[in-house]
Amino acid sequence: MKINIASVLRNDGASKEFSGEAELGNLEYMGSTLNFEKPLKIEGRIHNIGGTLEISAQITGEYTTVCSRCGIDISGSFSAELFESIDDELSDIDEECITVSGNVIDISGSIDACIFGSLPMQPLCKEDCKGLCHKCGTDLNKNECNCEDEVYDPRFAIFRKLSKEV
Repeated sequence: MKINIASVLRNDGASKEFSGEAELGNLEYMGSTLNFEKPLKIEGRIHNIGGTLEISAQITGEYTTVCSRCGIDISGSFSAELFESIDDELSDIDEECITVSGNVIDISGSIDACIFGSLPMQPLCKEDCKGLCHKCGTDLNKNECNCEDEVYDPRFAIFRKLSKEV
C-alpha cells in the first residue's frame, strides 16, 4: 500500500489519515496455504511528532485454509494492528517492511509481517479437534477407529522383542 507523505513529512504536528485495500491472494504460512479471496481492509493514520513519523493502522481480513489436524477446509478472520515509527529523514527504515520513493512510502512489507503475527500458528477447525488416526487415517472427530493405541518408547524396542520370544 503506497501513501503520499508530502503533507506530513516536514510539518511537525501534521497528520494524515489513509485507508485502502490490499490484495494478497495465496500465502504460504507455517506449512499451510492461506487463501485471501477478498482484499484486506486497511485504515490508519500517519502523524509527525517532533520529526518522527508514526504510522498506525488497523488491518482486517478473512482467509480460508485447512485444519492442521484433520485437513478439512476452514475459514477464519483476523484483525491486526500495525505500528511503525521512522524519522523524517527516512534514514531508519527497515527496507524489508517499508520502501520510499520520493514522498511516497510503501508499507506493504509491514502489512505482511503484521498479518503473520496475528494468525494462529496451527489453524484448527475447532479447539478440541481430534485430528486423524496416525495409523489408518480415520477422522477421529467423526468416527472411532479400531487401531491399537500402543504407546512405547522406541529405545526399549529390544525388550518388547524379548518379551514376545519368552
